[in-house]
Amino acid sequence: MDPRRWTPWTMLVPSRYVDRERDWSDFEFERWAEESYDWVSDPWNGYLDFARRPRETVAEERGDCEDFALVAASWAIATGREGTGLAFCWEVPYPWPRHVIAYDEEFVYSSGDIERTSVSEWVEESKYAFALRRRVR
Repeated sequence: MDPRRWTPWTMLVPSRYVDRERDWSDFEFERWAEESYDWVSDPWNGYLDFARRPRETVAEERGDCEDFALVAASWAIATGREGTGLAFCWEVPYPWPRHVIAYDEEFVYSSGDIERTSVSEWVEESKYAFALRRRVR
C-alpha cells in the first residue's frame, strides 16, 4: 500500500487528497450515495488504515468513512459548495479519530448519509465527543 495514502495524512493535508482532475459535473453524488455506495470497513481500521483515491471509491462503489468523505469533498469543491472541509471525529476513550466526515456550509456527508446540518449539531447528536475540522481549499 502506498504510504502517502495513510489515512492520518488526510487530516494533516486534506487538500492533497481531493480529486480535482475528475470532471464531477455529471456525477450524481446524492444518488450515488443513496443507491450505489456501500460502506465497508478496511481490513484493519486504526493505525494501518489507508485512504482510497476518490475515483477508486466511485468506481468500486464502496469504501469506509474517509473514502466516502473524500468523494463528498471532491464533489462539493467541484460543484462550488462553500465552506467545504473534512472533520475527524473522536470517540472517548480512543486516542485517535474513529470517523471522518465531509461538510460544507449546508450539509454533513457521513458514510453514505447526507444531512442538512452543521458539524457542531451533527457531533452533538452523534456518539462522538468532538470533531477536528480541516478546511479543504
